Amino acid sequence: MLQTTAGQLLVNELLPEDLRDYNRTLDKKGISVLLRGMADGYPQRYRELVKELSDVGRDVAYSTGGFSFGLKHLRKSRAAINAYGKLSLKLSQIVDDPRLDDKRKEEEIIKATAKAAEKLPDEIYNEGVAAGNPLADQVRSGSRGNKSNLRTLLGSDALYVDNEDNVIPVPVLRSYSEGLTPVEYWAGTFGARKGVIDVKTATGEAGYLAKQLNQMTHRLIVTGLDGKGNPNIGLPVDVDDNDNEGALLAASAGRYKRNTILTPKILADIKSQGHDRILVRSPLVGGPLDGGVYARDVGVRERGGLAPVGDYVGMAAAQALSENLTQGQLSSKHTGGVSGAAQAVSGFKYINQLVQVPKHFRAGATHAQLDGRVRKIEKAPQGGNYVWVNDEQHYVDTGFDVTVKVGDNVEAGDVVSSGIPNPAEIVRHKGVGEGRQYFVKSFGDAYSASGLGAHRRNIELLARGLINHVRLSDEVGDYVPDDVVPYSSLEHIYKPRVGSKISNPSSAKGRYLERPVLHYSIGTKMRPSVLKELKQFGIKQVETHHAPAPFQPEMVRAAASISYDPDWMTRMLGSGQKKSLLTAVHRGGTSTTEGTSFVPALAAGDTFGRSGLSKGM
Repeated sequence: MLQTTAGQLLVNELLPEDLRDYNRTLDKKGISVLLRGMADGYPQRYRELVKELSDVGRDVAYSTGGFSFGLKHLRKSRAAINAYGKLSLKLSQIVDDPRLDDKRKEEEIIKATAKAAEKLPDEIYNEGVAAGNPLADQVRSGSRGNKSNLRTLLGSDALYVDNEDNVIPVPVLRSYSEGLTPVEYWAGTFGARKGVIDVKTATGEAGYLAKQLNQMTHRLIVTGLDGKGNPNIGLPVDVDDNDNEGALLAASAGRYKRNTILTPKILADIKSQGHDRILVRSPLVGGPLDGGVYARDVGVRERGGLAPVGDYVGMAAAQALSENLTQGQLSSKHTGGVSGAAQAVSGFKYINQLVQVPKHFRAGATHAQLDGRVRKIEKAPQGGNYVWVNDEQHYVDTGFDVTVKVGDNVEAGDVVSSGIPNPAEIVRHKGVGEGRQYFVKSFGDAYSASGLGAHRRNIELLARGLINHVRLSDEVGDYVPDDVVPYSSLEHIYKPRVGSKISNPSSAKGRYLERPVLHYSIGTKMRPSVLKELKQFGIKQVETHHAPAPFQPEMVRAAASISYDPDWMTRMLGSGQKKSLLTAVHRGGTSTTEGTSFVPALAAGDTFGRSGLSKGM
């Protein structure tokens, strides 16, 4: 006998038989999965099915009261009461501490408040769901608001920022349902006014960044279905990641072979066979010599199938990401200047910082500059701490926690403190491949923290266009020392050096890759973390060399990325054109209308869209 609910019966009665599931939860994630299944399986009926589901939802909301709520649902959360009770004691200790000057007290107040509020969005949400609070159910369904909005109503905003995005050292411990104290209210007015101004300036800021994203990704055009298969390269991902849907397997997993298109059912089957992680095809690894991408690397796209040759998948991905970013900027008027964390940078500035990698990386974590062991940790006389890795001193600034302890082994590029990891440091120490993988995760996390949606496979295309440069320290092909060249081109012309050897990964510890493997790029040092990953995916052989590669990975900021394009005419798409043109004349630069960039073909005029890789679909 079927045991289910009236709601499940109403929904499943409308669906085709193969889409019926009487145990599904129709929250935001569940609705997304259902709609995708309807679009893929029944594209002709999609509009009809969505209309019928919408009618059911409207009728049920009308007859039951839907998400209507009363005063009892606005009571302050127990989680917030407990957290802020402990925080009040901590704040009193900070204020009364005679060892701290006013500046240090403010820093400690911000730090303590942010730490107390860090887990509250999840805790308040879970408490509300368990109690059947309609406000939490609204968030759960995806119909209105998010966990941060719920925290504001049933907990508090904790901290606000001023008009320059600096965190104000005034703890806000009362919820909107309680009403703010005068001091808390005045702290929030900075953000309210900032929101009004942001509406006027947001489009320009987000639009300028969108232009740069398009410049970075405009060469990522599909130029072929596939290349020579290499089962040893691919992007390691968790099998539970919903963004795997539409990607292709890079290596066999269970009963499924390479190039299998992943669906929710296949992913669930792979997990049931005991696989927690799989290798998927991705534009982050491999690719054609011409600088484009393979259709099987980018997977199933918005048209419901593999992208055809000539499809500008890179620019489509940049557009999808930048549209959300623009909307996020416009919606800053709704945030009231709420600080997201104990960071001095958040939202758009956080996201922009990840792609611009400024010299002063605001709220940045401290990275280890060499492989070694943490020998000692000591207080710095100016405040903060010194972390000694071997005999090298690393400074952790005031307001940041040391995240390692004496005796820990660290690798160059690892973070040794709290704060935002700098992707440029990851690239410099760990290589292009690992830097791209890190960027995908951090960029996605930044979008999520800002309340925006971003698909991982779109971010992969962005990472491929942005993190794609190396600075030569020796001659390679026609390139000379100090040239900054695209890694994707260098990978194809690079020949393993004399003295390289093929061996088991465990025998290559401390050496440097001469051929890509998994997502790791040429020149990656065989550190313990790399060996562990290779072992997990069953890699038996690697080709390595005892000396570092003749180049240094370098993350070029988004604003300057196009100026390093190998085609001098393509550089005209960006800024700094005078310098680019003079450099091209000095170096004897060339241009072609047959490449992956549409710029030379557009300049030629009569051949645009008729020949070459950019002729379109």
